[in-house]
Amino acid sequence: MRWLFRNWQLKLSAVLLATALYTGLVFSGSFSEDVLQVRIDQVNVSRDAFVLSGDLGLTEVRYRAAAGAATNLSADDFVAQVDVSRYDMELAPEPQQLPVTVRALRTGIEVVSVSPSSVRVSVDRIATRTINVEVEPGPIPDGLEIGRPVASPAQVAVRGPASVVERIDRVVALVSIPASGIDINEAVTVTPVDIEGQPVGEGMIDIDPESVSVQVDVNAVETRTTVAVRPVVESGAPAPGFALEQLSVEPALVTIVGLPEQLSNVRSIATEPISIDGLSETRTFDVALQLPDGIRLATGEEDTVTVEAIIGPSVSSRTFVVGVVCTGAGDNACLPGIERVSVTLSGSGAALSALSASDVTPSVDVTGLVGGSYTLQLSLAGLPPGVELLSLQPGSVRVTIVEPSEPSGSPAP
Repeated sequence: MRWLFRNWQLKLSAVLLATALYTGLVFSGSFSEDVLQVRIDQVNVSRDAFVLSGDLGLTEVRYRAAAGAATNLSADDFVAQVDVSRYDMELAPEPQQLPVTVRALRTGIEVVSVSPSSVRVSVDRIATRTINVEVEPGPIPDGLEIGRPVASPAQVAVRGPASVVERIDRVVALVSIPASGIDINEAVTVTPVDIEGQPVGEGMIDIDPESVSVQVDVNAVETRTTVAVRPVVESGAPAPGFALEQLSVEPALVTIVGLPEQLSNVRSIATEPISIDGLSETRTFDVALQLPDGIRLATGEEDTVTVEAIIGPSVSSRTFVVGVVCTGAGDNACLPGIERVSVTLSGSGAALSALSASDVTPSVDVTGLVGGSYTLQLSLAGLPPGVELLSLQPGSVRVTIVEPSEPSGSPAP
């Protein structure tokens, strides 16, 4: 350390003189200082090496420029570089600190300081491996089966950083299986993955070739589906006065088997036609199913079903236009204010046909009423079984009660 203090008077004088000169230059305005952010470039990267650290970012450059050289300065007027050849490959791929060198591209500019003055750089050796190609088919649609996939070529060469190449377990070619059942014969881009199937080394790995030809035989196989049974009725009608109320079938569903394209348009299976012509009561039928070509019933399904045709009296309606009668008038006169009302009934055709206007005449009850005008509700009673009143229009009428007049004078002897 003695050399440090040797001629210290001269050294101190030189520092003081430099400081004075610098201060004088600053105050004289002969140069200026400023700061720019400059991107760091990598240089001297070997073809057998790969820089794992990627973009090295920016460095802050403080510079001093003469008065005439400071015009329109930008980051493009500087070059910041890291010499990758200084990386110790014996320690690859561990991070190492390498210096950042900066130089100005224009004269009259002096680089004062650089921050950071060094950056961490990771470099790895380039490695090459030959790896098998594995075809991974996507979900197989129902009704299809595939043969063993074949890739050509069966192997590819991968090249990249050794630490990344070592993680590659296989190279996969992903293919989707179309529902159409068409065989696959296409070029597929391959992807390197690790042992867990996750992509490896995106942007760092070169693959030769990048795509392979994949062939997969796709075959249609029989599948099954469950559909409804649809009973079929021949033309014809039940006996007069009766109607088909409901059709039921047991079992209501059947399972059928066939190729996918054959089953795709089948929504139901029809029965052999049944006849209800002239029926006046419920009837059951054991009928066969009509299966489309190429379709068969699943094992355990019966080829006949039971259809029940429920027959009941037909229901219709009939309207009568009738007068109004008074009940309970006694000696009083009852004068309805309307001559006709409309009576609509529902029931079987036979029951309605047997009715006459006198059977459906509505009435108003005026029992106990004294002379005057009243608005009274109409009522209709005595309808035969199976016949119901649908409407009575109007539902009320105005009636006038007239009491008998008293005799005048004395009776003749």
